[in-house]
Amino acid sequence: MHKNRLIRALAAGAVAGAAVSCGTAPTDYILVCGTYTDTDSHGIYSVLFSGSDGSLSIIDSVHAVNPSYVAIAPDGRHVYAVGESGGNSCVYTVDYDAATARFGNVERTDTVGADPCFIAIAGKQIVTADYSGGSVSVFDLNANGKIAGRSRCDLFTGCGADSVRQASPHIHCTMPSPDGRIMLVSDLGTDRLYRYAIGAEGATLTDTMQLAPGFGPRHIAFAADGKMCYVIGELSGDVAVIDVDSLTVKQTVTCDTLHVRGSGDIHLSHDGRFLYASNRLEGDGIRVFAVDTHGLLTDVQYQPTGKHPRNFFITPCDRYLLVAARDDNSITVYSRDVATGRLTATGKSLHLPHPVCITTIR
Repeated sequence: MHKNRLIRALAAGAVAGAAVSCGTAPTDYILVCGTYTDTDSHGIYSVLFSGSDGSLSIIDSVHAVNPSYVAIAPDGRHVYAVGESGGNSCVYTVDYDAATARFGNVERTDTVGADPCFIAIAGKQIVTADYSGGSVSVFDLNANGKIAGRSRCDLFTGCGADSVRQASPHIHCTMPSPDGRIMLVSDLGTDRLYRYAIGAEGATLTDTMQLAPGFGPRHIAFAADGKMCYVIGELSGDVAVIDVDSLTVKQTVTCDTLHVRGSGDIHLSHDGRFLYASNRLEGDGIRVFAVDTHGLLTDVQYQPTGKHPRNFFITPCDRYLLVAARDDNSITVYSRDVATGRLTATGKSLHLPHPVCITTIR
């Protein structure tokens, strides 16, 4: 199929919510990737991934400064991205043509908290994790999917056990549950998780959970039914298995055996049978865990990757895992054994300056 026709077919299926066939036929996906722009990156990229041969090709790009995390509106009409730029930080709203996977007009809205590093869609609001600001910024969306204004900024207080890395709050993730009824927020600086209820009036803080001293919670992955979640500790190098209803830890396992305090991202396979967690700084790679019927973890494999796997993406058919290797300036492709969860390097990659986020229309 001609590339432009393929893009239109893929985009139309994704926006319509069409189920992707996961049979024996390879499946292609349109990805949106965020980068750091301290080198020669343009900002946000749309990329075509071919499931037939594992190749990647750039479709389009749009200028934004340090769009380190991105989210796509469910209707495919907009891409939202943080602009992680200290006191000049913002949220970008980018018009997106799902029929061609091309970007349009860019609007910028300032954040109160500095260095937003995560962005999520929570009902009719956009929510960012402001790392240096120690805050959660909430933005209302209008009927057209544009930011109507900042609703509020929740500023947190406290510190953690590490006098250098945890001298103040560092909000790192704002992750809605699969059913969209709650949101969990991680604070790397105070070893806390915050639970928000998401209702008609937006997100409201309801509960706080204290994790082990020095854990440094970074990213969060929910089980499909929302009953359990998995939190990766950047500083401890551990993964905590948490009962969402009671906010209690059911298991803690080691992800980073070198203890270099650089654990990064975490995702479940779409069938929920395997968990993947990345480590950076030394011995860079992905730790693979099997998930049992109670949601508990058993170590399966450690797959070395390129330098600084800050983020990674599992294709909806569970057959590939794509790593954003920031310091190798590449997105690298690994095949995935659906039965065993194990990863194998394919040798396929795409040169992209400082990639740090990969996503698609959910």
